[in-house]
Amino acid sequence: MNNIATVIKFEYSGHVKAKSFKVMSAIFAVLIIGLSFVPRAMSAMNESVKEDTTNKTAVYILEESAKNDPVISGAFTKDTLSQVVAKTDWINGGEKGYDENDLKRLIGNGEADMAIIYGGGPAFKFFAPGNKLSAYSSVYPIGEFITALAKQQAIAGLPEDVRQDASEIASMASQPEIIDIGGNAQNNFWIGYFLMFLLFYMIMGYGNFVSSSIVSEKTSKAMELLITAAKPFDLMIGKVVGVGLAALTQMAIILASAVAGILLNLPFWKEKYSSLFDLITTTNVSPALAVVLIVFFFLGFFLYAFIFAALSSTVSKAEEAATVVTLPMLLLFASLALGFLSLSGVLNKTLVVVLSYIPFFTPFVMVSRFCLGDVSLPGLASGFAVLFAGVMGIAWVAAKIYRVGVMMYGKPMKLPELIKTVRQR
Repeated sequence: MNNIATVIKFEYSGHVKAKSFKVMSAIFAVLIIGLSFVPRAMSAMNESVKEDTTNKTAVYILEESAKNDPVISGAFTKDTLSQVVAKTDWINGGEKGYDENDLKRLIGNGEADMAIIYGGGPAFKFFAPGNKLSAYSSVYPIGEFITALAKQQAIAGLPEDVRQDASEIASMASQPEIIDIGGNAQNNFWIGYFLMFLLFYMIMGYGNFVSSSIVSEKTSKAMELLITAAKPFDLMIGKVVGVGLAALTQMAIILASAVAGILLNLPFWKEKYSSLFDLITTTNVSPALAVVLIVFFFLGFFLYAFIFAALSSTVSKAEEAATVVTLPMLLLFASLALGFLSLSGVLNKTLVVVLSYIPFFTPFVMVSRFCLGDVSLPGLASGFAVLFAGVMGIAWVAAKIYRVGVMMYGKPMKLPELIKTVRQR
């Protein structure tokens, strides 16, 4: 046990004191805090730019059938259309004797930005230059206005005794009352997305650290000296735990930077960006989430790190290590993808529950379920138990491979040799 503690201390101090660790942690901290100031900087830039006060020019023509209809002629005016499409000066083309060809000429010459011809009902003609996408943004509000006008026109043609009922029916609209159970699902999606990406980065990055460290020690022959001072099992456990603690330290720095950025800009966000403030305050962010994240991160890291350690011990060159760690890398990518899919609701709920109890996928899928409030405390405990059992099983297999692999040089171990090694007592 003393040997394991010594190895843990050595590996942890070696990583946190390394220049690369300090530089990357500083870069992440500065980047995250800097990004938290982006909304404030963009707001300041927008306020410094004068608002464009130039209005668009639009022309409308009412056909004879529409002119003779009191409902349409009374509502289809310059003032009404200016309210429908903001910052637009409307010209009554009918009063000027314009026809469809004149509208095309005005738009082609740049004298008008858009034009419409309306004769009643839901159909209308809309003219706009093909090189100005901004003009087409007016189609929707004009269409909504004409749809409402067409309903009024139709209701006006009904018998007087049914007009009131028809008007009420035409104006009906859904009025949803959204009640979130277990937090805001939409906002929790983004929190879950961020947390799973953080888990993926830490497990992948520090799992590769374990791999490169073992290969480096074998290449420099340092492994032969280490074996004389400690048992292979103690070396593997100490290395994995020490690197895991270093990863947790960097994760703490990243999360602390995010919290610092939020606190520094919280008053501004509350005032200018209420929706962003709601994202922070309506999610399932709580001490319980922090505990779940740390527990499943550590177990997930150990699961994959033991695989990295075992497979890396079977090779003696860095380029060979890149090949043997393909399997855990593929499993890690698959786990991340399944976590994202479960967050987005693409996967069947039963399938998500099953996947959350498969050790290779548990760290990501279980975190996504917790972020969405879709797992109970007994479910979390079961996930922890399954993942813990998986870690113990992988550690037992990895220890057998590591014990033989660290002393092998030259040709990498093949699959039959690995199986034979695991079966040996």
